[in-house]
Amino acid sequence: MPGLHKHLAISAIRAALGLTLVAGIASFMNPLASATQVTHDAPPPNAREHEFGDAFVVSLGGKLYDNYWAGSGSAPPVTRNPAFPSDLQVSDTDSWRCVSCHGWDYDGAEKADGSDQQQQQFVSLRHLQGTDPFNMLELFTRAHPDQKALASGGLPLDLLLLFLTVGQYDPANFKPEKTLSKKSLSRGRDIFEGVCMSCHDPNGKSGFQARPGMRGSLGWQARHQPRRMIHKIINGVPGESMLALRFMDEPAIADLVAYLKTLDPDAGQVDP
Repeated sequence: MPGLHKHLAISAIRAALGLTLVAGIASFMNPLASATQVTHDAPPPNAREHEFGDAFVVSLGGKLYDNYWAGSGSAPPVTRNPAFPSDLQVSDTDSWRCVSCHGWDYDGAEKADGSDQQQQQFVSLRHLQGTDPFNMLELFTRAHPDQKALASGGLPLDLLLLFLTVGQYDPANFKPEKTLSKKSLSRGRDIFEGVCMSCHDPNGKSGFQARPGMRGSLGWQARHQPRRMIHKIINGVPGESMLALRFMDEPAIADLVAYLKTLDPDAGQVDP
């Protein structure tokens, strides 16, 4: 009964959040940084009771998958992950990120070049969807012997494992042929204008800072890095105030991504 497992898992972690998150966390500004500064023994004097919804709880785990250190407010490792393939050019910090190994679609395979090292590193996590997150700590520890800070457990890791078991999006909902109609683009435009445009402007070229090799344009990113964009739209951006749209159904988000692809059509392949 995967539905029951999902409900029980989220309920248990939501209960923990109710004891640890303090007033002001609803601003979405680095929520885990505040959450991990208090204990589970008793709520702080100024805490208020709050029942966090499923979408919010799971999106926190999605932010940790993106960048555990930015999402939890903790300092990243100062050395390179020794298990990360040495022939790939990423920063030392990025070599520890879940997404650097397992991809924005959680399948991992797109980065493997056929070598034994990369095939072992970039494994798919798709099979974890629908499993029990509370039975995964031992599996995680065995698979990541160098991730000592994470393997020690605690609320952030609980949230990450919860995301992996109930929060992965379904790629079938984002096939291009499902979002080619005028009706789909119209729905996507309505979502963009109601949710995104106030920060990103009508042309989608404001409100964020592009990484090296990327263009500062939602249109460019939707066309060239759609899986990355889908993950961030659903879960938000770690350490930033961007709204996570996990409360929306995936076909609606697919419509939004389809509309974003129409923005800034003259954008080049890389930043000028």
